[in-house]
Amino acid sequence: MSAAPLACRPADQPTVVASRLFGPLSVPADAFITFPDGMPGFAGERRFVLLPAAPEGVFWLQSAEEGSVAFLLVDPFPVFPFYSVELADDATEAPPLVLSVVTLPRTADEPCTANLQAPVLLDMDRRVGRQVILAESGYGARHAFDLRSRLAR
Repeated sequence: MSAAPLACRPADQPTVVASRLFGPLSVPADAFITFPDGMPGFAGERRFVLLPAAPEGVFWLQSAEEGSVAFLLVDPFPVFPFYSVELADDATEAPPLVLSVVTLPRTADEPCTANLQAPVLLDMDRRVGRQVILAESGYGARHAFDLRSRLAR
């Protein structure tokens, strides 16, 4: 008895990504971002989709493999004007998009925090991402900020 041929999806067909937060997402093949080393604590998660949120500068990084894994990200530069990141020249044409992982509070009276010590770097030309740890930067993993005021804009 021979096995049935595998059904192949044409390259230009979108892939459906399961998301616990957003439901099924139809994602074009060229929209995935690969994290060759995974994310710290989530080494098995290597393919993600970056979803813009409102307001500008806020994003969701949804895992393509595990629907329950999604990271809230924020552009740290408007929120933390003192923030700077020294990056090694990776010989790319465009500088990477630098984002910070947001931790949501457990209670309504606590602030959100942004991880400035370990920014997420996204090379949008090559569709490759990585989270780097800036050990000697002096930044911490929990810088408080008011996400609600950003969402109200």
